[in-house]
Amino acid sequence: MNIVKAHSVFSAMVVGASLTVRSAAIALGNEMVEGFFDLQITATTGTGTARIQYELSNDGTNYVTPTGAADIVTAHTVTSGPGSDGKDMYSFTPEVAQFMRLLITETGGVNPITITGILAVQ
Repeated sequence: MNIVKAHSVFSAMVVGASLTVRSAAIALGNEMVEGFFDLQITATTGTGTARIQYELSNDGTNYVTPTGAADIVTAHTVTSGPGSDGKDMYSFTPEVAQFMRLLITETGGVNPITITGILAVQ
C-alpha cells in the first residue's frame, strides 16, 4: 500500500544570519517507508539564503550526517522556485534510519530568512 505521511517540520521558522536551526525528531521507524522523501519549502520573508540538510539517528539521541549525504537544497531564497515566489519541492534519498532531523542554515551571512517546511514520506 502506498501511504504518504506528511510531517510539518518548520512553521515560519526565522533563521538568523549564519545560524543553523534543527527540526524536531521525525520518527520513521514505525512507518511503512518505501524510501521516497519530498520536502516542500516556502521562504516567506527575509533576504537570506537557506541550505537544508538532514541528520539521521537509530537511537533518537545521537544524530549524524551520513558520509554520503547530499544537501537537500543549497541556496533557497524568497525568489526560489518555478514561480519565483519562494515555493518549491525537493526530493532526496536519505539512508535508512529510525529517526531524521532537518537542518536549515542561513548561508548568506548577513540577513535572516523565514522558512516553512512540510516533509512527505512514502
